[in-house]
Amino acid sequence: MALITDLPIMTRADAVAIGFAGFNDVPHKPIDVPDGEFTITAKTSDGRRVTFCFMPDRERSPAGFVDIQYHDAGTKCANANGGHSPTFNAFGIGRGGRHILDSRPLDEADRPSILVLMLDKAEPKSSPRAKARDAGGRREVSWSFGEGTIFPGYTDDREWNGFLNISVAEHTWPHVRAELLSSADGDRELIASVKALKAEGGFVSLAFGYTTHEVETRWALQFPDYPIASMPPIPGNWTDKSWRNDTKPSFEVCTGPMGELVEMWIDYPEPALREIAGEPRFGLYRRNAEDELEAIYTGENHAEAMEHANRETLACAFAKALAHQLTPEEWQTMRLTNQTITPGCCASHDHLDVNMVMLAVWLTYRGDQLIARGAITDIGDDLDHVNAAWTIARERYMTASAEGERFDLWRCTGITVPDLAAAGCEMGDNEPCIRPGRLYEPGHI
Repeated sequence: MALITDLPIMTRADAVAIGFAGFNDVPHKPIDVPDGEFTITAKTSDGRRVTFCFMPDRERSPAGFVDIQYHDAGTKCANANGGHSPTFNAFGIGRGGRHILDSRPLDEADRPSILVLMLDKAEPKSSPRAKARDAGGRREVSWSFGEGTIFPGYTDDREWNGFLNISVAEHTWPHVRAELLSSADGDRELIASVKALKAEGGFVSLAFGYTTHEVETRWALQFPDYPIASMPPIPGNWTDKSWRNDTKPSFEVCTGPMGELVEMWIDYPEPALREIAGEPRFGLYRRNAEDELEAIYTGENHAEAMEHANRETLACAFAKALAHQLTPEEWQTMRLTNQTITPGCCASHDHLDVNMVMLAVWLTYRGDQLIARGAITDIGDDLDHVNAAWTIARERYMTASAEGERFDLWRCTGITVPDLAAAGCEMGDNEPCIRPGRLYEPGHI
C-alpha cells in the first residue's frame, strides 16, 4: 500500500508556502500523491461522494492524468466491465467566465461518467484564422461595441486607447450604423460623425474613434471552418447554443411565457459546404413539448429570417408581459377562451388594456432602433409588424395547448398534474416526452 505524509488542514497561505497550489481562501488539506495508481476519495456531510483517481502514464511513474467521478447523481450508464457507472453534470469555465464545456443541457445518455483532467503542460495553439489575412492585411473577427450586437468584420490588429481597430464590409455597415444611431441618445456630434462615415474600397473603417472589442464566440470555436466574415450580425439578446456535433451554428432567439424555445440556425453561406444537401441557410424554429423543431421560417434571405425572428421576439415578450400582469386564474381563463374565440379576437381584452401592454413591450424591443433609422415615429408606423406579432402570440402562446392546460391547472390548484415537468417543482411521474427541467416562467413569479 502506498504511503503518504499525513499533513494537517491549513490555510491557503500555509499550503502555498510549502509548495502546494491554493484555490480560494478557505481551509486546505494538502496531500502528497505517491507515484503509481492512487485514488483520493471524499464525502460531504450529507453523504455525497467524489473520487479522484490519479493514473500514471507508465507503471510506477508520477500521475499523468486524473479520473474524476461523482458517485451520487442518481443516473447511470453501462460501462465496459458489464456493470454501471454514475453519470453527472459538469461544466468548465474558460476565458471571460464562459462555460466552454457544459454537460447540463445534454440528454442523460450524453452526460459524462468520468471527467479526465490531463496533468500535462497545455501549449497555446494558434488558430488558423489568426494567420489568415486578406489582401489588405486584415483578418476576420467577430466584434461588438462592448455589448449589444456581435458583428462580423476585419482588423489589422492595431489599437487606439486599448480598443481594437475594426473595419466592416459595405453590406454590414447599415447594421452597424443603425446600432450606433440607436445608442447615440441625441448626441449630435456622434450622430454627425456616424453619418459622415463612407465606404472606401468596399470597407467602412471604425478605426481610432470607437469602443470596438473583439468577441470570442462559441459558434466560431465549435465550427472553426465557418468563415467569420460571412456570419450575419447576431443580436446581443440572442444566446449562442452552437455545438460541434450539430450541422450548423444555432442561437436561442427568445422564449415564450412557458419557456417555449425559439431558435435560429444559420448554415454555411456556400451551399456545397452544408452537411445536408438542399438545406436552406436560415432556419427559425420553435421547440415543442417533445423537443422537436417546428419551422417558422426557412430560406436563404437574411432580412426575411430576421423579420420573422423580430416578430417572434415581440410575440414572446408580449405574451410574457401579459402572463405576469394577469392572475393565474385570469391567464387560465383567457387561454381556454382563446381555443374557441372568433378568429382575429383575443380574450385578453376581457381582463386589462392589452394595447398599453403591447405599447410598452414594443418600445423596449422595436422603438429605439427603428426610430433611429428614421423609419417610424411611433407604433402606428409599425402596425404590420405589431399585428403579426399579436397574431403569433394569441395563436401560439396565449391559447392553451394540451400541455398548457395541464400547466395552468397545476398553477391554479397546486395539485399534481400527470405528464407535466416544471422547473424546480416536484410534479410526480412524468412521461419521457415532456422535457424535464423545462422553464415555466409565470409559474414562478
